[in-house]
Amino acid sequence: MRSGPSTREPGTRWLTYRSVLGGRVPAYLVEPRGAGPFGAVVFQHGRLGNRSQFLGEARQLRRHDIASLLLDAPWARPDGRRILTGRTSDALTLRQTVVDERRGLDLLAGRPEIDPQRLGVMGFSLGAVASAALVGVDHQIRCGVLASAGRRLAPLMQRFGGSQYLRAMATFDPIRWIGSATARLLVQNGLLDRDFPPYDALARGRAGGVMYPAGHTLDLQAVRDRERFLEQCLAT
Repeated sequence: MRSGPSTREPGTRWLTYRSVLGGRVPAYLVEPRGAGPFGAVVFQHGRLGNRSQFLGEARQLRRHDIASLLLDAPWARPDGRRILTGRTSDALTLRQTVVDERRGLDLLAGRPEIDPQRLGVMGFSLGAVASAALVGVDHQIRCGVLASAGRRLAPLMQRFGGSQYLRAMATFDPIRWIGSATARLLVQNGLLDRDFPPYDALARGRAGGVMYPAGHTLDLQAVRDRERFLEQCLAT
């Protein structure tokens, strides 16, 4: 791992670590002052974002003695794999995203100031799709937020590819994974979302699911709800 103080984002550290599936994962680490032990969250952005997308929420969590590791997904890296190409290789891109998130959790758990029993994840859009698979297989996670993901990928992916593509991507349908999660979950969707429409929203009809009168990016109430959820869930 390589790390240093960020000149672009005061009060944070930049770091990179090796991705098992190639290249390096750029990230920001936002930590409270003091020796800890702190709870910690891995943030994964959506298809149009990057590691800076949730810095505001990470700073809010820092006020409550929670650290955050914010990752660049493969498609946000200069030489990383693309997403929504219409090719079956997109499934490998999502797999890499899941593996990189899991490795991020391992890095946090190994830091002396982090409490390995108080780890969470927060994923948005395609980041939530990857995070749904992660919480389904990694039972060290205490709590997770899945924001703006559908039960299935087909409503979004059918714009980009045909039947072979949809079959390959269905491996990462969140509904396949979420049932195996042991983490406490907050699942958020917008009633006006056009990417993952309400009829197939992951939050609909499930405990811990909330539908908001908003589009894909949700609204300020959703932000406040997930900040409060993580603060409470990761408290000592």
